[in-house]
Amino acid sequence: MKKINLLLLFLCFNFLFSQKETYFPAKYVLKNSKDTIKTKILNIGLYDNEEFSPATYIRQITVLDPSGKKLKVNENDIKYLEIRDLKKVKRTFVNSKSVLSKDSGLLQVMYSGNKTQWYRKSFYDGPIYTYETKNTDYLIMRKNKNINEIYFRAPGARAQLKEIFGAYPDLSLLIDGMVEDTDLIKILERYDKK
Repeated sequence: MKKINLLLLFLCFNFLFSQKETYFPAKYVLKNSKDTIKTKILNIGLYDNEEFSPATYIRQITVLDPSGKKLKVNENDIKYLEIRDLKKVKRTFVNSKSVLSKDSGLLQVMYSGNKTQWYRKSFYDGPIYTYETKNTDYLIMRKNKNINEIYFRAPGARAQLKEIFGAYPDLSLLIDGMVEDTDLIKILERYDKK
């Protein structure tokens, strides 16, 4: 009986952690170079490798060289990164020093408009083997170069956004109904047209 339980446990463990490796087309530029490197990046998804996960680029990325050999590139060595997942969604990342004047890795460009820019910094939260990530969002107002650090999923984010866009009651109504990232993008697009 113990052997059967051990065998079942082993099979379950293998099933859970033996995902097929999925690579997304990408291109990146290193800090010490001007060359754009086109490659494929290993997506690190905990449950689904078809969908992009921030764990793909946090701390380091795994890329394929032209011969198919895996190489590791540190996140802090990258100036620009562009990834296209299997659903054809393109994500762009820039080095944080170009935005925040401090080097803390890559920031995802969530929105870049005439009046505002929105960047997201993803980081590990919890044990490394879970690949659980949290985000810090940075909303930059181009006019006064003010950087607002927002935790989009935190309870106080709506109040913070209402304070930023307080002069526009129509935007406050939209802020109340925010659920997804696309909702904030719609608000920023509307603000850019004012």
